[in-house]
Amino acid sequence: MLLVCAAFLLYFLAVMIYRLATVVDAKKLDAVTRFLSEFGFMCLLSLPAFDVRFKLFSWDKNKGTKIAGTMLRIVSCAICLLFVMLSFAIIITGATYDKQEVNSVCVLGLSIERDEVSTDLAYRLDRAIEYNDENPGALYIATGGNSDDPYYSEAEYMVRYLREKGFDVPDDKLIAETKAKTTVENFKYTAEIVDKTEPLAVITNNYHMFRATKIAKKEGYTAIVKVPAKSVPILYLENIMRETVVAVFQTLAGELKY
Repeated sequence: MLLVCAAFLLYFLAVMIYRLATVVDAKKLDAVTRFLSEFGFMCLLSLPAFDVRFKLFSWDKNKGTKIAGTMLRIVSCAICLLFVMLSFAIIITGATYDKQEVNSVCVLGLSIERDEVSTDLAYRLDRAIEYNDENPGALYIATGGNSDDPYYSEAEYMVRYLREKGFDVPDDKLIAETKAKTTVENFKYTAEIVDKTEPLAVITNNYHMFRATKIAKKEGYTAIVKVPAKSVPILYLENIMRETVVAVFQTLAGELKY
């Protein structure tokens, strides 16, 4: 188990190096910060393994310390088990495609890098093009207000990308929602366009689908149809870990509905 933990740490280091080599200068600090947070969390998840190997919580000086050590052992194992179970739920949800005809499709936005859509956002938009072939005639909502460009939002970049790729739908069937800054706001402002009680197809990357659907339920949507897009392979495990951690905090904050 210690070897597995060490392998993950090396993987996260490789991901940090990859991000430093591919992101804009303004986001390089974010890459280092993410690695440090992942390193700290991996240390936390490694506690059961270190306990087995080095007996970290074997405090037998007296009854009190023995109980305290046992409780810490139980808590560390419970945290590790919860993390693994939630990670599997995120993986399974991201691999689930709901084949159902809908009248409305929501494509969630993502960062714009060097005045163009990021790779993961391109995967979402390419999936929207594919989905239109399977489910023609639907209304498409590109939602996202973040952008480093002072003149154009994520959503406007998304619409431009779709048009350049030959996304052949009428103008009134492709809407740019330009106010949302977060996933919560993606669904909040999409609700101004569609009926929450009607089926809504959600297109986002596989690793993000779990949180997206839980946020949508919290926002009052009653019929979410999952249409996952692929993601950058080398970043997949890191994204799963990040999504797991964020899902825990958002659950505690009451932002997710199960």
